[in-house]
Amino acid sequence: MRTKKVVVAGIFCVVFIVNVIYADVNWSGVSFIKHSSFQAVNSDGSSAYTGGFPIKLIGVVLNNSEDWLDPTAAYDSGVHLWNMGGQAEIYVQAVNLDGTAWDTEPSQEFSDFGGTACWMGQNYGNHIMHQDPIWNYTDEQWYAELDRLGLWHPGTSLQASQLVRAGDLVEIRARGGLNYKGKMNVNEQHDNDYDRYDNWDGQGSAGDGLSHDFEIVILQKDFGLPEPSVIHISDIKDSDDNFIFDSARQLGGEHYQGSLVELNDVRVTSEFDWTANSEITVTDGVRSFTLKLGRNDGFDGTSPVGVNQPFNVIGIFDQSDFSGKGGYQMLVMNPSDIIIAIPEPITLFTVLLGVGFVRLADRKKI
Repeated sequence: MRTKKVVVAGIFCVVFIVNVIYADVNWSGVSFIKHSSFQAVNSDGSSAYTGGFPIKLIGVVLNNSEDWLDPTAAYDSGVHLWNMGGQAEIYVQAVNLDGTAWDTEPSQEFSDFGGTACWMGQNYGNHIMHQDPIWNYTDEQWYAELDRLGLWHPGTSLQASQLVRAGDLVEIRARGGLNYKGKMNVNEQHDNDYDRYDNWDGQGSAGDGLSHDFEIVILQKDFGLPEPSVIHISDIKDSDDNFIFDSARQLGGEHYQGSLVELNDVRVTSEFDWTANSEITVTDGVRSFTLKLGRNDGFDGTSPVGVNQPFNVIGIFDQSDFSGKGGYQMLVMNPSDIIIAIPEPITLFTVLLGVGFVRLADRKKI
């Protein structure tokens, strides 16, 4: 862990439940599944997950939602495609905890990798599948949903202990989700109404609890971020600058998807303005890769590295491509995640010492 380590064994103690628990699901009877099972893919990049819902996932939150997407309410009374209004998204990375059996196979107990994004939007009526403002949350409803989930928004009245923050250990309780641009997301399936059937089959009636709401339960505050996996562009792209795709998810971008990574020894090749909520292209001299900067205004007007100056960068490894076999990128939340690559002190000392010996030897020859 990048912060303090805590061993969690046996049954989890719920520190704070930030949401309403609906009576339609007995969550104690719902099994945990692995992130790696939820994110499984076929050879063509499509989702291989067939387990259905509801499900539970456990992991560490990698980001504060507002550092990535703007939650500010912006209700739309009309239809304007893809104007989603307020949005919120957290990434939750797998964590192996003693005492937590993920399935019935003893050989696979406590083993998981990868992570899952959990997304919410305000104006589902502006999605291509609806195109009707009846699917939108009003501003008041939207902020109530964020409060239910424990996600920050302007004017929130939640206490710090109630907010879901980066480094918290959480349980995700999902009633639904969708595959989008190469990964399975936990979401509301773009349905803002707890009582409505968007595909009613004539069975049951409105109000009998078939909601798509997901829930976030904080198991432990400040559990700590995982140590990032150290990677190079060559780990995710071949020498022809094509993404490496492995449907077994043991290599390439699929392996790191949804997890914290440290990308080493990259550089930019031209001057440009670093700004919040923008894209940066980096290279290792052979291959290129995209960094997406978060909403932290500390990025604005800064030039943390010079042209062709090597640096490392920490971020969330993500995928965003309809083919399911490419579009890998990194989400960089804070300027402090840009690290200038310098020699280790002992290495630098050794180099300088070596230079001194060479010079001394040269002097003796004179």
